Amino acid sequence: MDTVRFVLVSEMFSAMSHPKRLEIISHIGLSNRGSGELAELTHLSKANVSQHLNVLKARGLVVCEKSGTACRYRLTSSKVLEICDLIRQMILEQMETTSEKRKSLANVTPFVREKKEKA
Repeated sequence: MDTVRFVLVSEMFSAMSHPKRLEIISHIGLSNRGSGELAELTHLSKANVSQHLNVLKARGLVVCEKSGTACRYRLTSSKVLEICDLIRQMILEQMETTSEKRKSLANVTPFVREKKEKA
């Protein structure tokens, strides 16, 4: 039974695993957008934006709100942005730790020391 839970979570992460889809999520998070606007903002073709939106819609991350013939996309939950922010914070923490490790390693005596030449 737990397998279903892991599959569902992995499908959600899979939908968010493309950089351009994350960019689209970011733009939609600021305000509802049409596919033409998203194409302009992401420098993708409308067809490509449509493919990415279909993936996001299939996973329930975005919905289309029709107004006449126009369709404006919005996030289904602000939690989508919260998840992205949590991951961004984790990355920053890892980078900080890595940077601190590098600094401390620079001050460590090397394992192999240069031999001093005898005069």
